Amino acid sequence: EPPPPAPSQTPRRQQQQQRRLRLARTRTRTASVFWRRRRRRIGSMEALADTLADPARPSFLFGVTPPREGTSAGKCREICSKFVARQRALATDGFIVYDIQDESSRNNEKRPFPFRSLLDPSWYAGLFQAESGKQCLVYKCTPNTESEEHFMSWLEEANRLHRHRAFNLVGAASSSQEVKGPSVEESAALLRGYGKLDASKRCRFGCVTIAERHAQKHREHDNMLRKIGWGAEWFVSQGIYDPDAMVELINDYAALCRSRGIVPKKVLLTFVPCGRKKTLQFIKWLGMKIPQHAEERIFRAAEDPTTSPVEMSCQLNRENLIKILEGTSGCGVPLGLNVESVSGYRDEIDATHQLFRDLQCILLDHRGSPWMVRWYDVPRTIGEQHRARGLSMGSDGDMVAASESQRQMLQEFQQMLASAQATVDSARGAQSFQAGQAALCAFGGAAVASSVLLAGLFVGLKMGGK
Repeated sequence: EPPPPAPSQTPRRQQQQQRRLRLARTRTRTASVFWRRRRRRIGSMEALADTLADPARPSFLFGVTPPREGTSAGKCREICSKFVARQRALATDGFIVYDIQDESSRNNEKRPFPFRSLLDPSWYAGLFQAESGKQCLVYKCTPNTESEEHFMSWLEEANRLHRHRAFNLVGAASSSQEVKGPSVEESAALLRGYGKLDASKRCRFGCVTIAERHAQKHREHDNMLRKIGWGAEWFVSQGIYDPDAMVELINDYAALCRSRGIVPKKVLLTFVPCGRKKTLQFIKWLGMKIPQHAEERIFRAAEDPTTSPVEMSCQLNRENLIKILEGTSGCGVPLGLNVESVSGYRDEIDATHQLFRDLQCILLDHRGSPWMVRWYDVPRTIGEQHRARGLSMGSDGDMVAASESQRQMLQEFQQMLASAQATVDSARGAQSFQAGQAALCAFGGAAVASSVLLAGLFVGLKMGGK
């Protein structure tokens, strides 16, 4: 409310003062609302870690594994570009890039597919950010690093060079495995301390949760709470084919959080299509439990001309999500979705895209409020455009091309300086004011052009590593 008018003020001055106060309040309110809306829009588009940690909305991710070790940078960019081109039609919040480890120490059975070392997930996830404009949740198996120093070096590169802010910390494949790197608890402490002194380095992390482990030992909800104490802000489940085990885990986790007065962290449910017996064998080898009736139902579909095993597995996944949503309704645990493909077969890869759309619709419809999907233009900075072309992480041919471009820029810069110097010399010998003024204008234009070239040269040299 405006202050009471002074006795000396006339009614006209009182009205003017009240009008100015109302106008000032209106301007302040409008700017504040616009700032909040703009901040919310930018945050929802860019900050994947905030989306994962937000219990008020579900998160939707799509999992991918890096190419094999030794794949050229050009080929990696081609694979990433094709993958992102198909993903543009999916309303994902981002991607999961896995850190695959050899789990032979956990399982004595023969691995259905031979293990091959893959490229660093942080490097490959950097390609996705430049190509799609979306951030990635980067997995890291911390015990497989050489030491704490090696893990911190990896974290510094992932944060500074590739600009990753969201990580999922994974432990060793089994407790009997000999490891050199830090445990999940130790690496969580290192990651928390990494961003304390510098806010720009702040990273957030989550962990994995396995319903099958809870069905055997009934301690997975305790593990989840312990990891929350370490700083974990979300959980990603293993692939689900047994909904009853996941329903039991989520309800026990919710009850434990209520008894401790803790707000439950989000759980992302992972679903995997399967259309071949070899793929099913590999899923079982990874530790996913597939009930016998589900396995029979999948492969019985091969006898039906109207469907196929992979389509039946997708139908099972849809039914499993509905069972989980109905069985955990009202428990208070926020949920999200992750869809991945563990196979290289075309039909199983194609099935993941339609499965993602179907599961997303089921989860959003279950919330009971209207929703829609909107498209937007991906903002790409100059640095992202350079990274997409491979100037900072490309092949040797790209580096040669970048060097040639830098040499041309240097030659143009030297020619511009020589022209500017000649113009100044001629201006010094001129007697008329008009000639001197024209020379100074020409020098000013050359200086501006030279500064632009110099800035471009600096950026090119820095990104080219020269």
